[in-house]
Amino acid sequence: MPVTHQAGFEAKREGPRGGQHEMAARLATPLGRQQYRQRSALVEPGFAQLFQRFGRRLNYRGHDGVDTEIKLLGAVHNLSKLFDHKTRTSS
Repeated sequence: MPVTHQAGFEAKREGPRGGQHEMAARLATPLGRQQYRQRSALVEPGFAQLFQRFGRRLNYRGHDGVDTEIKLLGAVHNLSKLFDHKTRTSS
């Protein structure tokens, strides 16, 4: 088994898991790489801003609780950006 570069532990699997083969093949194409770069430019800054503002820990467990909390944090974040923009433009 190969050794992972980050932790020095033996890798538990060689490649993508069962249902991930199709997505891995799609991302390996030039169009897939372009779309993934676009996603990282659109989505990743939002997560970075949420982590910076609210931290990385969530208060709820389970899929439904985490989903609700993330959506609430996103709404609060977007509303604060909207209010900041409104006060800057109306001054």
